[in-house]
Amino acid sequence: MSENSLVYRGSVKPIVPGPCSGEVVLVNGYISFFGEIDPERGCFIDSKNVCFHDKILVFKGTRGSTVAPYVIYALRRNNTAPRCILVAEVEPMLIAGCVLAEIPLFTVEKYEEFVRLVKNTHSNLYLEVCGGVLLLYRRE
Repeated sequence: MSENSLVYRGSVKPIVPGPCSGEVVLVNGYISFFGEIDPERGCFIDSKNVCFHDKILVFKGTRGSTVAPYVIYALRRNNTAPRCILVAEVEPMLIAGCVLAEIPLFTVEKYEEFVRLVKNTHSNLYLEVCGGVLLLYRRE
């Protein structure tokens, strides 16, 4: 059985509370749910290999459209949604989409520090949110 090594412990603020644990998909930038997300597959349109279905989606924040809540809801309806979303910055359309789709949403305190660690650790990462605590493990 594989072991997990704790590599980061930080704080999060729940915006849409709920369970949050799984593999991490990091997009260190702003995303638009309208035009950049394929709700049929749970993937980014411009990238063949970046899918977030049933994973934890981490990104800086959103930009763009009031259509975002509908795209986020479509992810849930199509069973292609992420397990939860972690961001540095939250805005009303993202909150609305996560509430409608029942996707837990958290803001990460010390986001840049967290992202730097995720980038440096590369792969085999597993994340859990327990209350307001973010735990990041490397699977051995």
